[in-house]
Amino acid sequence: MSAMKFPSRRALLIGLILVALALAGVAGMGALRGRDAEAKAAAAAKSPTLEFVPDDLYAVRLGTLARTLPVTGTLMALTAATVKAKVAGELVEVTVREGQSVQKGQLLARIDQTEVQAKVAARSADAEAARAQLKLAEKNRITQKALLDKNFISQNAFDTTQSGYDVAVARLRAAEADLLSARKTLGDSSLVAPFSGIVSERHAQPGERVPLDAKIVSIVDLSVLTLEASVPASTIAQVKVGQPVAFRVDGFGERRFDGRIDRINPATAAGSRSISVYAIIENKEALLRGGLFAQGDLILEKIENAVIVPATAVREEIGQTFVYAIDAGTLRKRPVRVGQSDSDGMLQVLSGLAAGDSVVKNNLGQLRDGSPVLVGGRAAAAAAGK
Repeated sequence: MSAMKFPSRRALLIGLILVALALAGVAGMGALRGRDAEAKAAAAAKSPTLEFVPDDLYAVRLGTLARTLPVTGTLMALTAATVKAKVAGELVEVTVREGQSVQKGQLLARIDQTEVQAKVAARSADAEAARAQLKLAEKNRITQKALLDKNFISQNAFDTTQSGYDVAVARLRAAEADLLSARKTLGDSSLVAPFSGIVSERHAQPGERVPLDAKIVSIVDLSVLTLEASVPASTIAQVKVGQPVAFRVDGFGERRFDGRIDRINPATAAGSRSISVYAIIENKEALLRGGLFAQGDLILEKIENAVIVPATAVREEIGQTFVYAIDAGTLRKRPVRVGQSDSDGMLQVLSGLAAGDSVVKNNLGQLRDGSPVLVGGRAAAAAAGK
């Protein structure tokens, strides 16, 4: 038998080293896979799936954004008047009461005409007497003129007659003027409505003796109202005649009424740095009343086709303005640049969003960029496509 050959110690050592390296490589691969799985699990734990209800999100759209200035004030009738007594005397009749509609020229009240009628009669008699004296003076003047032409009287004597005639003419004119004034006073004893409107107050009652200029009846015309509001002097340059005003009135809930700027005061109010502006409101339905408090907005500018989102959707951190948008089922922190806002809580987005994008509407606490998103139990991408 031939002798068997055994490997040398050197070869055996090399083989053992190779086997050990192979086993170490297999163990290393397993360890790497384990660490990768652990990292994935940790990442999943750090970014859990976020679930929103549809009301939590807002679909970005194009709309009209109004740049406004808040205004408040009290509604007042544009046309109002207090009818006063033009003559003194006893008030014998008041034909209207508060809340009653009246037409222009309608009788409101009457003052006793006895004294006034007596004055008219006296002035009429004075005028007749002056007229008779004038006739006599004219007859004398004609006679004296004929005598003067024949040199039967002196020029001085005729001048005296002419002077008497001139005095008679003046007296007749004065008497006729007094008669005209007395007749006007007689007409003033009947008080009529200066315009069509509604009686707001009755100041006197029948039977009272009223002095000259005593208040009798107040009337307002509610077909057109005015709203006086104060605007800061720093913004008055943006206010123009004709700009629209939208406002709400106490007692009418959320109903909005419209008006327009009609006048702008040329000076600031005493003791303040504000300027009064006056809006005109057409009250065709006669719903509004004088004295009601109004609160609304002066519309300075309207921006058409603006990208708008709720102001609550926009956040700011460390000087950066951003929103949380839903992109392919994932939550993304998206920087935006914003512009004007309106009184309804909407904000113009100048860049960073487009119509159709979906954003988180309200501040729901800490959200994580890159988190998967579900909307009502479905993936955000699928929910957006329904």
